[in-house]
Amino acid sequence: MRNEFSMMNPPPLPYVVLPIPETGLAKDEALLAEVLARGEGIPTKANSGLWLIMAGLFVTLGGLNWGWESLIFTGVAIALHEIGHVIAMRFFGYKNVRMLFIPLFGGLATGQPSEQDAAKNALVALAGPLFGLLTTAVAAGLAYGLDSPSWLVKFTWVSLILNVFNLIPVVPLDGGRVANELVFARYPVLELLFKMFAIAALGWLAWYDGVWVLGALAFFMIFTTPAHYRRARMIRKARRDPLWQNRTLDLETVVTLREMVTKLFHTIHPSHYEKAMPDHVHGFWLDIHKRFPGFGRSVVLLSAYLFTFVILAPALGFLMLRFLQRPQF
Repeated sequence: MRNEFSMMNPPPLPYVVLPIPETGLAKDEALLAEVLARGEGIPTKANSGLWLIMAGLFVTLGGLNWGWESLIFTGVAIALHEIGHVIAMRFFGYKNVRMLFIPLFGGLATGQPSEQDAAKNALVALAGPLFGLLTTAVAAGLAYGLDSPSWLVKFTWVSLILNVFNLIPVVPLDGGRVANELVFARYPVLELLFKMFAIAALGWLAWYDGVWVLGALAFFMIFTTPAHYRRARMIRKARRDPLWQNRTLDLETVVTLREMVTKLFHTIHPSHYEKAMPDHVHGFWLDIHKRFPGFGRSVVLLSAYLFTFVILAPALGFLMLRFLQRPQF
């Protein structure tokens, strides 16, 4: 009887929690949460180590290649130029705005927009050269009032050259970004042709002036152009689909966007892009819903760019030649 009772009521087994394998649904829900977090612009911690490394390389390599005096002028001019971009980004509500120096090349201002607006992107691109030219004019005025000290005259010319160079209509320079946002980004084929023109121009500049950094940039653009073109065509197709106009950023949409990213990188092993999947998905979402200005507004913005490049910058250069001593580099 005791044995029967024992068989009918066995002693309890130890409580064990078995791991539940992560399903595709759970992964998609986690991806959705990360994409929404990027849309909300949650502050991210700045990588101070990377900033210090890049700044250190900028100073070291720049000093060895350009000379330490030229490094100071160039560094200050680049910083003022990038501050113009930063001011515009903050004005338009960009999140996580940061500035970074790139060794032997220049600087970079980054930020996360809450939406993609071609007009705002063009103004952010134009703000750097505009602020740079403004500070150049202020420095030139000070130099004229102080009887043209050589160090200040040199800075004004370095700043003018840097900002005029950035106004050249070649991507990824600011002038090229303005033209691309207002005209070419609407049409993948035209954008591809504009990018190929930029690659040829950068390659020629690299060969003519012996600036290997421009050659490296042109090579990188060649390498990324096919994927960029495929992405542009996918985005344009989605923009033309009426269903995308009323979609919300929900689980189904994120799954569709993830499949688009996977299709874009079909020749690359997933391990190379999976970690950045939230950024890719969020970028697709923003670009599909990107707003472009109408014809009249585009003409006004392009006119402002052309005025800056063709009239304002040359006029400032003429005044500097007229009233300041020419520097001896």
